[in-house]
Amino acid sequence: MAQRLRSRHRPLALAVVLFSVLAWLGLGSLTHAGAATASGGDFFPVAPAAKIVDTRSSLGVSAALGATSTASFQVLGQSGVPASGVSAVSLDITAANATSSGSYLQMWPDGTTRPYPGSVINFSSSADTSNSAIIAVGSDGKVDVYNSSGTVDVIVSVNGYFTSAAGTTSPGGYVPVTPARIVDTRDGTGAPQATIAPGGTLNVQVDGVDGVTDEASVYANITVPSPGAAGSLYAYATGASPGQPTVSYKSVTTAQGTVVPVGTGGQITLKNGSSTQSVNVVIDIYGYFTEAPSSGGSFTAVQDRLLDTRTSTAVAAHSSVSVAVGGNDGIPTTFGAAVLNLTTTSQEHGGFLQVWGTGPTTPPGLSVDNFQASTTTADQVIVAPGTQGAVTIYNDSAGTIQLIVDLQGWFSSDQTTPTPDPTDTAPDPTASDPGPKPSGAVTVSPGPTVSGTTDPTSTSTPTDTGAATVGGKFTNASGVPQQNLSVSVAATDGVPDDGTEAEEPVVGTATTGTDGTWSLTLPDPLPSTLQTLADANGGVLNLEATASGSAGNGTPMVGMDFLSAGVAHGSASTTASAEVRADETPHTTPMYVDTVTTDVDNAPTDAQTATSEAQRIADDASNVTNEFANLPTWQSATGDKTAYSANVVNGTDYSSATVTPYAACHNNATTLHSKIAYTTVGEAHAYYDAKASFDYTDTMSTSISLAVSTNQSVWTLSGESTQTGSIGHSTGYSGKGPYYARQWQVPILYKYQRVHTVCAHQNTRVWYRILPSGYKIPAGGAVGRFGKDVSSKDGYTRYAASNSKWRYVVPQTAYYGLSHGNTSADGHGVSVWGVGLKVSTSYDSKHTQKIEAGKAPYDHDVWGGYGPLDGNPGVFYSF
Repeated sequence: MAQRLRSRHRPLALAVVLFSVLAWLGLGSLTHAGAATASGGDFFPVAPAAKIVDTRSSLGVSAALGATSTASFQVLGQSGVPASGVSAVSLDITAANATSSGSYLQMWPDGTTRPYPGSVINFSSSADTSNSAIIAVGSDGKVDVYNSSGTVDVIVSVNGYFTSAAGTTSPGGYVPVTPARIVDTRDGTGAPQATIAPGGTLNVQVDGVDGVTDEASVYANITVPSPGAAGSLYAYATGASPGQPTVSYKSVTTAQGTVVPVGTGGQITLKNGSSTQSVNVVIDIYGYFTEAPSSGGSFTAVQDRLLDTRTSTAVAAHSSVSVAVGGNDGIPTTFGAAVLNLTTTSQEHGGFLQVWGTGPTTPPGLSVDNFQASTTTADQVIVAPGTQGAVTIYNDSAGTIQLIVDLQGWFSSDQTTPTPDPTDTAPDPTASDPGPKPSGAVTVSPGPTVSGTTDPTSTSTPTDTGAATVGGKFTNASGVPQQNLSVSVAATDGVPDDGTEAEEPVVGTATTGTDGTWSLTLPDPLPSTLQTLADANGGVLNLEATASGSAGNGTPMVGMDFLSAGVAHGSASTTASAEVRADETPHTTPMYVDTVTTDVDNAPTDAQTATSEAQRIADDASNVTNEFANLPTWQSATGDKTAYSANVVNGTDYSSATVTPYAACHNNATTLHSKIAYTTVGEAHAYYDAKASFDYTDTMSTSISLAVSTNQSVWTLSGESTQTGSIGHSTGYSGKGPYYARQWQVPILYKYQRVHTVCAHQNTRVWYRILPSGYKIPAGGAVGRFGKDVSSKDGYTRYAASNSKWRYVVPQTAYYGLSHGNTSADGHGVSVWGVGLKVSTSYDSKHTQKIEAGKAPYDHDVWGGYGPLDGNPGVFYSF
């Protein structure tokens, strides 16, 4: 079992309490207070949350708190919390019926001196308020609460507790994840685009989302945007009863960090406590508490004020401050997460805060502590630190604010993250003695040492100049170039979803030369319609090049190529656009007979799709090598079409036909069907004494082949579409291993479209295509999920058979990240409508395969799957 990191503070006879509260912070003395400290252990949820204090009914505390008054209440032994062996409890706290225009509560362990300054909740007489906090509990199992001014009722509900010794029983500790927005009902992110009706509920998938796995509870910031009137929101484990309200929201946008137990199907449920108004909700995930003992970080409570800008300089509009957490109050510079209460006051304008680990200069795009002008609001956050144990806080408003940061505790970075399903059992990679490394009888020479990333400059955005140029080549089916063909190039991403036919916006036309090649320089600047499409896709425009003509006897023939253009350049350059330009490889596209002139919707049924060859490959867990590489040229949901030839019509073979060009043509397209399919975008590997991670963050970075058909019975792949738009989430997984390797999948929307090719003085030809259309989370679905187990690609046997020039060694405790090149299209894919599509992800600073070596005194060997690591290996494996 791993040795759990522990605080070296002087032992105190204290336990710890985790509260939930939305509020204001005390604005009293600015004198630095001595830090109160206590160690904690593993976390247990209590579902549903149970009320232990309500001064309105004299529960726990006999009466409302008066001005400058203090009361204590019992925590241990209450409502499912054990009477002993507990170091922390998680509570929801609400301040209600306040008479003061501005007051605050403080909480601290009974029997100790009140920490001053500091607060856990700020409130006024305008509305009930709630927030989150972690407070040490006295040796008698009690917590003290102090009210600054006026009178106020206090309501406290318990939703979980920490054990006093970590790793002895289940569940476990805290694991931070890359913060991600998993639900926004305003735009349909992660849930239907609809408000929660009065008294209504919304189930939210959290297991498998943003790296959350084997979780007992999640920590999330829940926001109720612009409700219009005050109310309450319940957050609880799906399948359990709601228990007590979690968020007491005001009439304006209200945010609260809270711990929510996870229930049936890996989901949590939100319930609108209002009986009169519907509300929108936003959920941002920051971490989770594991189910397994000895996993996740252990908790230490520390109360201290780290920052108060009222004594220095206000935070300017749209600017940030860095706050050192590590190195203070006995906290190491490397640790798992900090528990902070963030308070804003004296705001010139309304806005919100953003918070993240110091290092990246770009905010994560998530909000905490939403505030109005000239108010005092607070929000608790649990955030992973960055450089030297610091966190960055960004003022996302048009005016200055005063910012107060109170520390409530920290989690260690001791994380032996559990595997995502019960069958993935493995040794602990941080064990003091992992044993000898498995090997074979043959001696194999290791490669050179490697660590860090292969592309240390990958975080910068390359700058391209000049208009984008695209091109290709058209031949007949025998490979003979076809000249003088008119090639119409149009954008494919603008076809509406409502079933109406739309003409694709033409980018330009070109003519094939004697060698069948064509080239087109795109307009610069682009027309506004095309620029809008490119901006939505990270500066990349997805295009279709169509050539039409006829064989010698007049039989119509058509060629369809799909390609992408990196149109962002100069100061507007994007990483995605630069990668597309760098990877430009013209396609050679054959011409096929197209005699279809009537519209028939013969899309494969679900039953046909389920029995297709592509779906069989996708469902075969043992098929993890060159999955879709072995698909036939012609695919069908209704059978194997290996012997099919698109150019044999009524006994005549048009494979060697010379195509006479038609005059300029254009395409009209209609979306007939749409479906979301989880698509494999990469994988990561960790064998002996190592941990694997796969990052797929913020934006897409994936090219997906398109399928075309003239009769909807058989399909072939043609070109690709590059998907690089924002996904609004950080997905992937981290810290998995040893002996662990899994693919990672994200949800992508696919469209089944009918295309009319309209040429002057010719009959309109009809053909069909299947193409990707961006990242989209299904209702109740995950932002990402695990794919196949690919650990069979690792180990000594595979290592011994690898190319010796592609081998490398990762030093003990070092990491290696692959952040350039592309994943192998042969090894990844998706099946939609019975057709297998090839998928390739471009590695960069946000899309990375990583491995972290443990402490064992043996080489940590890796090797490129398709080339050396400083070339384009596609993937690397582990031994």
